[in-house]
Amino acid sequence: MTARLAHGRVVEPEGEIPLRSQYDVVVAGGGLGGIAAAVASARAGARTLLVERNAFVGGTATAGMCCSIFNCYFTRLGQPGTTGIAVEVADRLAEAEGYGARWRRHKGHIIYDVEKAKVALQDLVDQAGAETLLATPVIDAVMEGSAIRGIVAHTKKGREAILARVVVDASGDADVAAASGAPTRTIEAGKHSLCFRLGGVDVDAFVAFFREHPDQYPAPMDVEWTVEEALAQYDDCGTFLFPHGGGIQLDALKQAKADGALPASVGLHNTTDACQMHCLRRTGIAHVITGFVQFDGLEAGAITRGVIDGRRMAFAVADAFRRYVRGFADAFVAGTAENLGVRVSRCLDGEFVFTAEMMEAGVRFPDAIGRAVGSDHPIRHRGAGAWSCQALRADSFDVPYRCIVPRNVDGLLMGAGRSVSAANPRLLRVMVHTMVVGQGAGAAAAVSARSGTPPRLVDIGLVQAELRRQGVQL
Repeated sequence: MTARLAHGRVVEPEGEIPLRSQYDVVVAGGGLGGIAAAVASARAGARTLLVERNAFVGGTATAGMCCSIFNCYFTRLGQPGTTGIAVEVADRLAEAEGYGARWRRHKGHIIYDVEKAKVALQDLVDQAGAETLLATPVIDAVMEGSAIRGIVAHTKKGREAILARVVVDASGDADVAAASGAPTRTIEAGKHSLCFRLGGVDVDAFVAFFREHPDQYPAPMDVEWTVEEALAQYDDCGTFLFPHGGGIQLDALKQAKADGALPASVGLHNTTDACQMHCLRRTGIAHVITGFVQFDGLEAGAITRGVIDGRRMAFAVADAFRRYVRGFADAFVAGTAENLGVRVSRCLDGEFVFTAEMMEAGVRFPDAIGRAVGSDHPIRHRGAGAWSCQALRADSFDVPYRCIVPRNVDGLLMGAGRSVSAANPRLLRVMVHTMVVGQGAGAAAAVSARSGTPPRLVDIGLVQAELRRQGVQL
C-alpha cells in the first residue's frame, strides 16, 4: 500500500497485506518483559515469535544502556521474593560479567556489560526455542471483530502480517493494545533520561576515593546500604554502584557546578548532577544515568529533542568529570544509548486496577502469576536536597493475572510491567517486576493458545501449574 496526498489529506487505499507467517504466540517487544514472555511461552510448548524494533534484544537493558538490575529479588529479611526467569536472567548477566552467583551476597544492583548482555539474552531466547525477528517495528494489530489475530510489522519489504492465536504486548508503551482498540491511558508528563557510558575510567582510583573519604559516599540513597557494603560488593564482584542523586551530594560536582564547568541543564535535560553510575572494573567503564526530560513519552518530536540534547549532555558531563572527579582524568564518551530511557508513557486501562496498596508486604491474590518485592522510602541521606532510599519490604506481594488482561479485546495480554492496568504505571516498571509480568503473560498465552480458550477465560490453575513447572514459586 502507498499513502497518497489528496485534497490536503493523506490517504491509504485498502489493500491486502502479505502474510509472513503464523504462530501460536507472538510477543511484540524484546525488552526484558518480552524476553521473559517469549521464553515462558516457548518452554510451555507454544510456537513463539519475538518481534523487536531494535537490531538486538534487551530493550531498556541494552538499547537504553541501563546496565543494572535493581536487586529487589530478596525481602528485607533476606528471603527470596522472586523466582523464575527473572532470577535466571540475573544469573546469566552476572555470569557473563564473571562474578556469577556472587551477586546474591549483596544488596547493590546487578551490574553487567551491555554488549555481553545482547548475546546472553538472545541465547536465552534461542535456547528456549522461540524465534526472533529483529529490526522490525510492530505498527498495527490484525483484528477480527473484537479479537486480535496478529500484528502488522514493517520490514524492508514493507508491511507484513504475522498471525497468532495470542499476542503479548511487551512494547512497554502499550502499542499493540492501543492499535487494537483496547482502552489505554497516556501519562503526559513522565520523566525520561538518556544513558551513556564513559570509557577510560580508572575505576580502582574512583573507588579508592570513597575508601579514603567514606563521608563522600551518599548513603543511604537509592539503595538501603552503607559505603562499607558498596565497597564489599566491589571487592567481591568488581562492580560499583554510585547511587542515583548521589552527584548532588558529591563535593567535587558541587564545585564543578559552582565553577560553571557542569551546566545545570543541557537543552531539555535538567538535574545533570544526579549521576547514578554503574562501574565495571574489568572494562574501565562507568555507565551514567543523569539528567531528566519531562514530557509525553509517545511524542516523537520531544523524544528526538531529548535524545539530541542527551548526547550533548554526555560530553558536557564527561568534561566536568575529567576535571573534577578522581579516576576520570582520561575518561571519554564511549557510547550513548540507542533509545531514550522512557520510564512511563501509556498503560492499559483495564477492569482491574493494580494499586500501590497491593505492593504491601504479604498481599496475596488467587490469580497470582508471580511474586515480587516492593519498596517504600522511609529514610534518606541527610544532605540538602537528598533523594530518598528504596527500602525493601519484609515480604513479597503477588502480581495478579487480572491486571494484564485488557477490556473489550480478546486474544491480547500485556507483557511489560509499566503498561499493565495500574493506578500508577511506575509501580511495576523495574526490571525484576517487568520480568515477573512477562513470564506470567507468556505462560498464560501458551496455555490459552494450546487450549483454544481466550486469555480472559483461561483456567488460571493451568497457568499457575505451568509457572510452577518453570520454577516460579507462587
